[in-house]
Amino acid sequence: MTTVINFVDPYADTQELPVWNGEQAASSMPWEREQIATHLGTQYQIVRELGRGGMGIVFLARDIALHRLVAIKVLRQEFATSEDHRERFRREARMTARLSHANIVPVHTFGEAGELVYIVMKYVHGESLGERLRAQRVLPTEDARRILHELALALDYAHREGVVHRDLKAENILLDRSTGRPMLTDFGVALQRSLDPVRAEASRAFGTPHYMSPEQAAGELDIDGRSDLYSLGVLGYYMLTGELPFDAPSFEALAAKHIAEAHRTLAEVVPQALKEHPLLIAALERCLDKDRDQRWRHGGDFATAIGQPVRRRWLRRVTAGNAAALGAGMLGAKIIGELAMLAAALRAAFRWS
Repeated sequence: MTTVINFVDPYADTQELPVWNGEQAASSMPWEREQIATHLGTQYQIVRELGRGGMGIVFLARDIALHRLVAIKVLRQEFATSEDHRERFRREARMTARLSHANIVPVHTFGEAGELVYIVMKYVHGESLGERLRAQRVLPTEDARRILHELALALDYAHREGVVHRDLKAENILLDRSTGRPMLTDFGVALQRSLDPVRAEASRAFGTPHYMSPEQAAGELDIDGRSDLYSLGVLGYYMLTGELPFDAPSFEALAAKHIAEAHRTLAEVVPQALKEHPLLIAALERCLDKDRDQRWRHGGDFATAIGQPVRRRWLRRVTAGNAAALGAGMLGAKIIGELAMLAAALRAAFRWS
């Protein structure tokens, strides 16, 4: 019979009590939870379920030996006997484990025990960006800029390591409660270009349709980091407007919009954000270009362009036309700077990558 540990450490970093206790029958547990209790019960104490996705379920657990909280992602029962799904889980663990960045949720360990396949990760105290947006609908312009800046640097790092996330969305970004730091997670459908840059598998429409780049939606073979930057543009649009650039009742209709339909510009939807940070609006419009050659080439370039909070009144003089032109990467539009230093910074931020 399955043993469920009742021990609650008063010195742990949470006082949350486990939902299950020894008086409850193991047969009443969900399969995934029972498997953790059976195979990992001496190492981890499950507190509660955090969420579930297409392939996995994530539980909050206590590492008994180290007195810390962790998140355990488990392959769902219906996929546990599929070697293809198990291999995708292994790939996620390996790819994430090799990435070490302050804005990427680190992996502690990976394991398989019988039908159980699991990844143990750092637990981020806080909420997902999706939860924050459902509660607030929109974020202040400066909050959105800061989050996008940090995520762009994380993507820049991942891309330089040969990893394309392919599923950037609000639900896959966790916001640390104490620092506000955004942390990217869920590399379940990531592509490791150094191993298989044009595998046939890559043409499949992995990802979340509302955030897909045109090339992803079209099923193109060669997906690179600029696809993630399109998704970052969608995310920025969502944070500032409270809505996504495109919506449709089916994947096919949504894909067609990403591929061929123009979105309502941010200048039109949120003119106040354009006044507050025209460079941010311009940079996001460039992310959302249908032609990936016209987007930012690297996340670091985007981060540089939006990197500083706006405090000078002169920036409010930038017109919507100038911002739109800059966002498209057009060199013809210029901002009249009041200081030579600021003019040089603008040239550096908007130079062709």
